[in-house]
Amino acid sequence: MKLTIYLIRHAQSAFNAVFDPDKPDPMIFDAPITALGETQAKQARTEVSQLDIQNIIVSPLTRALQTACLMFGDKIQFQINSLVRERLCHSCDVGTPPQELAKVFPHLDFDHLDDCWWHEGENAHRGISVEPQEVLQKRADEFARYLKRERIHSTAIVTHGRFIRALTGCRINNCEMLKFETHQS
Repeated sequence: MKLTIYLIRHAQSAFNAVFDPDKPDPMIFDAPITALGETQAKQARTEVSQLDIQNIIVSPLTRALQTACLMFGDKIQFQINSLVRERLCHSCDVGTPPQELAKVFPHLDFDHLDDCWWHEGENAHRGISVEPQEVLQKRADEFARYLKRERIHSTAIVTHGRFIRALTGCRINNCEMLKFETHQS
């Protein structure tokens, strides 16, 4: 049996709008989406409304939460899951503590998150604890096992580019959706 989920990369963030790999990190922590990002998410709303989505899993990073809220509104309760967060490589991937997220998104439940739900480790030269690729891959593999074990289907997962690549090997653009099927025996 095939279990279908839809992986959705968040809309354009303030970090995405200014990032240049040849320049220093712009130091935009937990970057929100831009006006273009809002437009992208609102335009994607039509596409997702045509799908049989019964569950929504969202990364606790602000750009993913904002994207999910604009795309899905409050029709379906969100499950906030830190496993689907972005690989911490830049300032935008440093999260916000749950009590602060709850002030911005009072309709969502963050009580199950640790105070620091993003990667913690030794700080690199920019003062950011870069998450090793193998740690991201382990997290993506754990999430894939969770999807199969719990027989997750008809679910949208609003997440991030590097996480999607670790899970599927595919690269997608901001606010793009990828249909992902797992096989259940």
